[in-house]
Amino acid sequence: MKRLVSIALLGLSTLTACGAQGEASGQASLAAAPELSDGMTVTVESVSSGNAFTAVFENGAKRQVKLINTAAPSNANVALSGSCLIEESTNALKEQLPEGTQVTLSFDENQRGSTGSIEAAVNIGDRQINSEMVRKGLLATTFTTAEDKFYPGISLAQHEAAEEGVGLYSPDIECTIPAAINRQRAAVEDARTWEVTDDIRRGERESVYIEASRLFNDLHGQVKYPANWVGSIVTLTAIDKQMDDFRNLLGKDYYPINGKSENQKEKASAAATPIRPGS
Repeated sequence: MKRLVSIALLGLSTLTACGAQGEASGQASLAAAPELSDGMTVTVESVSSGNAFTAVFENGAKRQVKLINTAAPSNANVALSGSCLIEESTNALKEQLPEGTQVTLSFDENQRGSTGSIEAAVNIGDRQINSEMVRKGLLATTFTTAEDKFYPGISLAQHEAAEEGVGLYSPDIECTIPAAINRQRAAVEDARTWEVTDDIRRGERESVYIEASRLFNDLHGQVKYPANWVGSIVTLTAIDKQMDDFRNLLGKDYYPINGKSENQKEKASAAATPIRPGS
């Protein structure tokens, strides 16, 4: 009987201790929302993606902080290259912000609360982590308005990454947009070497041109959305030049959306032109 009582008391004390620990943890996460101010210091607890980490604020509150004016690859991003380099991006931020690192946050009043997250420019001394991650080619950019405070500098870092062809802008990484363009270029160039002697082979060659044109049209259609994932990439000078070269390669074999190529129109026109008998 004494043994049973002792076990019961031990179990009660263990539950009490666990409850106290759980309550303490809950109190930390449920602490009052921190008052945000430029230059405030927070401590990194953990990194969850290429542009987000959990920070511990001075009042004990734990909140997710996102690197302002950036977009990270994720499995939920269905855009072309949207899930490219997820692990690499996350690991790179973990290297930049190991657990216990103290960072300073700066905010853009025009964007505060616009996404429901705490978004900030994150600095370690004079180093801005937002720009460093973008310059590595591991994050894309985004913006809310033309007056975004930090966007110009972060956008410049994205241009530099594209010019250097690193990360999301590398033609050698299979999941990137430049690599997708190069694959279609190679297919078009190869199709033009085929010996076409029948309608079946001719149709196969046209299918290559149609597929290449579809990629160009999809990418070009995003130019008017520069705050989106693909739009932020195809409006970069280096990628824009690559797209121009791609379109020039297609030439008269380019298929506009819901249209025929110039070559197809010329062939159709020639076939429809009556020939004077005996001429």
